[in-house]
Amino acid sequence: MAAAPGTSPAAAPGRSSWVQSPGWDAFWMFSGIWGCGLLLLGSIIGPVIWIPFALLASARGVSIAHAWSTTYLVLFSPLLAEPRGEDRTRFVWIPLGLAIGCLALGWVVASTQRYGPDGRFTSDLWALGLYLGIFWIGHFWHFGSQDFGVLTIYRAKAGQTQPIDRKLDRAYTATMMFLIQPVIYFSVITTTAISEMAYTLLPISKPFMQGAANIAVGVSLIVSVAIVTWELRKKNRSIPKLLYILVIAFHPIILWGSVRAGSILLGQMYIFSYLFSHWLIAVGLVERINTGFYRSAGDTSRFAILRHVAVIGALTGLVMWFTRPYGDYLLFNTDGFQYKQILASITPEQVPVIGLVLGFFLGEQVLHYYSDRRLFRFRHASVRRKVAPFLLGTP
Repeated sequence: MAAAPGTSPAAAPGRSSWVQSPGWDAFWMFSGIWGCGLLLLGSIIGPVIWIPFALLASARGVSIAHAWSTTYLVLFSPLLAEPRGEDRTRFVWIPLGLAIGCLALGWVVASTQRYGPDGRFTSDLWALGLYLGIFWIGHFWHFGSQDFGVLTIYRAKAGQTQPIDRKLDRAYTATMMFLIQPVIYFSVITTTAISEMAYTLLPISKPFMQGAANIAVGVSLIVSVAIVTWELRKKNRSIPKLLYILVIAFHPIILWGSVRAGSILLGQMYIFSYLFSHWLIAVGLVERINTGFYRSAGDTSRFAILRHVAVIGALTGLVMWFTRPYGDYLLFNTDGFQYKQILASITPEQVPVIGLVLGFFLGEQVLHYYSDRRLFRFRHASVRRKVAPFLLGTP
């Protein structure tokens, strides 16, 4: 889910403060809480609490499902056929240009980007730097926008219409994801390609970043307590909004703590509270929107769910089948400096295929970032009219 509505439609009067129901929200919106709880319980009584462990083992599949859920809904679904027809620039030509650009950049990386004998990141690796930069800048923006978007949904459901509420939610999520999260990430994860590039190009050192991370954790605690206090003082306070603030607060603290303590359990909890929480929220919200559309067209609730699962499941399966042999080329998170050997191993004969794969991996994410923005930002009147009734329950 990307940026929340710039023009936020209000939820209908008398509606619940939950997106759908306490049970639905608990599973889809707050997996960061129950996942961490089950992982902790499983570490105590043994791996009989299998749900989070099973999800951790299927990370790539869940990631694909979340990315292609929004991409499908915006670029291919019947629900948004009208906006696509009205505004072909935003819904056809820009996505097509992004896809072609990513494929071209993937080919350049596969054909030309090799580390020198000293193994250092240099200006000759400009295309790799651009490739990684597009992904990671988009990543932090995208995750922060989802956090703001979820708070916006719960703010609308609770009838919190004061401009100050929106401004504080924006300031909180921007501080947590655009400032605190990158500082802590680059302080504890130093052997990925983006980390090496950052340490090469920016005037920073590991001791400096470790000190900055300690300060960032303290700031995250202070701003989280402040935003919770502000929420509790409202007459129309929102319990689900408070719970989601807790999810946001988890991210930097658990990442920092997992590395400082050398804890595998905390590392798994971070993956669940950060990645799986993000993925499941997107999957759940798209499911709510698309099944609502199917029901409005006459499908029963059960058939609407089966129809949605069939579409997203087929897309996920197809992408998994295509990319499964090329998992090593997901260079965004390749650790231990292995990306250098991976790039060096690409032969001239492999360039066309590996270039396509690298371009696909980037394009998959960029189109998801873009589609999320088109779907959830609500700046486009036709999208707002089509989506709002199913997302917020408005008439």
